[in-house]
Amino acid sequence: MFLDHLTFEAFCQQFNSEQACAEALFEARWPDSFRCPTCRHPHFYLIRTRRLPLYECRSCRHQTSVIAGTIMEGSPTLLTRWFQAMFLLSRPSGISASRLSQVIQVTYKTAWLIARKIRHALQQADEGDPLTGVVRVDPISYGYTYYSEAQQPLLIGGSLNERDEPEQVKIKQPDPSHVNNALRWIEKPGVQAFVNDHTDGEAVTVSRGKLHPALNPIKWKVTAWLNNTFNGIGAKHLQAYLDEFCFRLNLKLRHAPVFSQLLHWCAVTPTLTYKDLTRSKSVLTVPWVVWGSKAKWKGKYLTLWNA
Repeated sequence: MFLDHLTFEAFCQQFNSEQACAEALFEARWPDSFRCPTCRHPHFYLIRTRRLPLYECRSCRHQTSVIAGTIMEGSPTLLTRWFQAMFLLSRPSGISASRLSQVIQVTYKTAWLIARKIRHALQQADEGDPLTGVVRVDPISYGYTYYSEAQQPLLIGGSLNERDEPEQVKIKQPDPSHVNNALRWIEKPGVQAFVNDHTDGEAVTVSRGKLHPALNPIKWKVTAWLNNTFNGIGAKHLQAYLDEFCFRLNLKLRHAPVFSQLLHWCAVTPTLTYKDLTRSKSVLTVPWVVWGSKAKWKGKYLTLWNA
């Protein structure tokens, strides 16, 4: 399903009905033909009495919808709008929730929830794809350049080929306990955690000096994307956006289609509730993490809400 070359208008014409989207989602969820979620039986009865078709297993009689077990499960939003959102998030520039709500004509809360669920699926893809081969790891930061205390420490890692070019990249927030708050520096346990969690650990070089020339342009690209598209991102949800950026970048480096891979992961990733997506997590809180037009003071910290 190579659709990356399409314009948004052409994409909407191709997926202009619930049936067209349901068929594409069926292929993404069961690329090797249907398998009952309960007993794995390959044959089903098709039931068309609802908005979306139901598939009743011929063996155990379990009924499942095409969206059950996906990020779309339980959503009243039309599949056509979900597909439009997936396509727009697969574009090189991505899209903010405020802009997405205007384009697909849903409320801001619905657009934010759709985008956040899609990013959750992309994070699941990232977890199962470690850096391999010759890996370089460097500390970087995101935030207001002129104030060190306003920067979010990050680690960037890249699998490099024989020409010292990146073939795969990951950018991760460290655990707050691994950061020296006075120096805004990631301690050795944080670097080791990155190596353990995100690489195969075979040929890893960790730098404490100058950022590797192959990774330096990526740092500036992700910074520009976060600031230009979203007016900056706060620490709480920053990791989801970093994973989204790397998902698209890595597929581009592999010359692989983005939309079909994004649809696949949305089809095989179970949904998360709004409560799960918005629950608090341990992050390194810094004053003036980023700057942007839509911000509010919360004590001495700046909180962004327009992602």
